[in-house]
Amino acid sequence: MSKQEKSSRIFWIAEGGAFLAVAFCFLPYLSGLWIAWQTAEYSHGILIPLLALLIGWHRLTEKKPALSPSWVGLPLILTGFAFLGISQLSAFEPPAHYGFVICLAGLILSFFGWKTLKTLAPSLIYLFFAIPLPRLIEVVLTDKMQLISTTIGVVILQTFGISVFQEGNIIDLGTVKLQVVEACSGLRYLYPLLSFGFIVSFLFDGPFWKRAVIFLSTVPLTLGMNALRIALVGILVNRWGSGMAEGFMHYFEGWSIFALCVAVLLMETWLLSKIGKNKDHLRFDYISLPTGSLFAESCRLKSSGISALVLCVLLAGLLTFANLNRREEIVPPHMPFALFPLTLGQWHGRQESLDPTIRETLRATDYWNADYRYGEVGTPINLFIAWYASQRVGVAAHSPANCIPGSGWQVVQRRITPITLDTMTLSITRMIISKDTTSLLVYYWFDQRGRIMNEQYGAKWYLLVDSITKNRTDGAIIRLVTPLVENEDERAGDARLLDFMRVLFPTTQSYIPR
Repeated sequence: MSKQEKSSRIFWIAEGGAFLAVAFCFLPYLSGLWIAWQTAEYSHGILIPLLALLIGWHRLTEKKPALSPSWVGLPLILTGFAFLGISQLSAFEPPAHYGFVICLAGLILSFFGWKTLKTLAPSLIYLFFAIPLPRLIEVVLTDKMQLISTTIGVVILQTFGISVFQEGNIIDLGTVKLQVVEACSGLRYLYPLLSFGFIVSFLFDGPFWKRAVIFLSTVPLTLGMNALRIALVGILVNRWGSGMAEGFMHYFEGWSIFALCVAVLLMETWLLSKIGKNKDHLRFDYISLPTGSLFAESCRLKSSGISALVLCVLLAGLLTFANLNRREEIVPPHMPFALFPLTLGQWHGRQESLDPTIRETLRATDYWNADYRYGEVGTPINLFIAWYASQRVGVAAHSPANCIPGSGWQVVQRRITPITLDTMTLSITRMIISKDTTSLLVYYWFDQRGRIMNEQYGAKWYLLVDSITKNRTDGAIIRLVTPLVENEDERAGDARLLDFMRVLFPTTQSYIPR
């Protein structure tokens, strides 16, 4: 064996050892991706690592970048392992998923250098399409897409002369009401279509603006086609009955619309290739297996690569020894809301049950829903409390501001308002919402382990902090709703809610663990 071959073998052994150390630590969380890939939204994810590998292989044999290992890779590796540590301490998987890609970038820089990282950048970026969105973003996105798709679908139905009325995500055809649920929001099309759009734009041999148009058009294309699907269901139901919205027909309509999305995207790509003097085209050569050497020179182990190997092994050993991911979550004792009083001072309540569909969507550990009146004759106040023993697995309290529009209500006003009680001042979210001639005044806040917060973003941050420092993720959301009767001033509604909160808040402290 020549000296050059020996040097190259040592390089690949060191690089492989560093990668195995990284993979060993991240594997428990990467296996969680497999579960996500079994869902309809991310079923395409299993193909992404393979396609990313094929793209990277092609680009290396084509570009043959010169090697220039960089010390900048070490901070990236540290950052990636820090993300893993956060996941191990908090049991939230997304940081580990992102941390793995960051570690890969760090290894590429440490062993190969900037030119190689630039060459492999499309592959690394593409890997992010295999990672599920954080639940907070997914909930907000789902609500927005449900409402937009429903609205466009109603417009299409009205264009065909069908009498239809919309209430948020509900389409009223007169004899039948269709509800656009989460599964029909369009996310099942958006995620795979974004992934497909990225591949098509990458393979498109043309100017950047055309490639950007191809990729970005996947969003309006998804919304438009999903709205068309909703309208098609409405037309079939209006003509032949509610059975057309169930079973095989619903499944067939879903996949046929996705296939139509792909066809339209490819047609758009073909039309863009005809614009301009250059003959733009898709590079189908990337479909075959590449041949040839990967780099312009033989690989040699540099000091940055040695340091990366040592760092990965040390961090892997440290995290394995610390065993951070085996902490058992603390679930505090909780007084059941079945014992919550129906009499609070002069306020008397009547318990109301939630619709099974709403309960399934909330997935709360315990909840309380009741209407209270002052002296049993005043304007009612609806009290809703949802408590979660654990919010680590995608089940968490989310802002009413996200789901209220889906029920047909419009948010007229929304602001953060300080509420002064007998012994303290709370900052809560105050909203006025309306539908037709009805207006409601809404107060809500999050109560998480003694912290009172007015918005879900702060709640999510402290959820992460407390999962690390206290090993707890329990928490609750409290919502008050009262109607503004005809010609009633907002201040009267505020006074009513404030009076109720004075007797309510001390009581909630006994039912929501500190």
